[in-house]
Amino acid sequence: MWVGYMCELFGLCSNKIVGISFSWRGFVRRGAKHRSGWGVGWYVENERGERYAALVKEPRPSVSSPVAELLRRGIRSNIVVSHVRLATEGDPKYVNTHLFVRPFGEDEWIFAHNGDVSEIKGYRLERFHPIGDTDSEYAFCYILDNLPSYARLGDLFRMLFELAQEIADYGTFNFLMSNGRYLFAHTNNGRLHYLLRHPPHAGKVRIFGDDDYQVSLGEVKSADEYAALLATVPLTDENWIRMEKGRLYVFRDGDLVLVISSDGFKPMLNDKELEILRVVRTAPSSLKLSEIADSIGDDIERNVQNRQEPRSQTLFKATLTR
Repeated sequence: MWVGYMCELFGLCSNKIVGISFSWRGFVRRGAKHRSGWGVGWYVENERGERYAALVKEPRPSVSSPVAELLRRGIRSNIVVSHVRLATEGDPKYVNTHLFVRPFGEDEWIFAHNGDVSEIKGYRLERFHPIGDTDSEYAFCYILDNLPSYARLGDLFRMLFELAQEIADYGTFNFLMSNGRYLFAHTNNGRLHYLLRHPPHAGKVRIFGDDDYQVSLGEVKSADEYAALLATVPLTDENWIRMEKGRLYVFRDGDLVLVISSDGFKPMLNDKELEILRVVRTAPSSLKLSEIADSIGDDIERNVQNRQEPRSQTLFKATLTR
């Protein structure tokens, strides 16, 4: 059971090029109540490894769109962002329909917003300007206007968080944003959820509101496929997690790698890594790997010899260095 609220957001971040047929099926159906338009953006890569944003949107309900139905089977990417709109500001026409795309730095950025921050229109813009009438596009332009074109990733992430907090003071500011490598998510009212769909893929999954449609994950997901899904309201009967208010969530290659708050950066570690840290921090003196392994019941020495670095640690390093 789901309840409509203004607009709704959907996002996908994966370590592989994947289709969105199953997950997006449930999201598109929500256009039955959010009838002011729909849009979807994703990234395509050329043979030189350059990524470009692709965008399709219409100012009509997604449930009555043959284009939306066609794209459900045709979109394949590692990052997808989608939006169904219930207009609060700006007529239901193409230029006001989400998503919005702008070139910035070396990337093409995509943005979708749920909420109302109309007072943001009082801010002065210098480099980026909206084409339509929505507060959402204006907020997107304001963010890009105030981000440095070239900066260390850590500085860029911090400034994006601070800008999100600044705009959130003017109303409801839930958004998804991507540059083709990272997927950023923010909520200031708690109406945004995420799901980590990681191997081993087992069991059946059912779409909410569609009792007759379910899939066996093991049959549709490869054994090494990692994916993070985001939605305003959970789409399936899986273990969705509500995002905390006032934080910027950073996803990469199908995992949550960083959460930024007013307290600083919080790298996301799995249970095994946290247990290792606990053992090391509580030890009265230095420890051998074998002693740590005995404490947590794992063969760390073999993993080190085989260079099997924990996946979240690898992603976190990539986040800081790329």
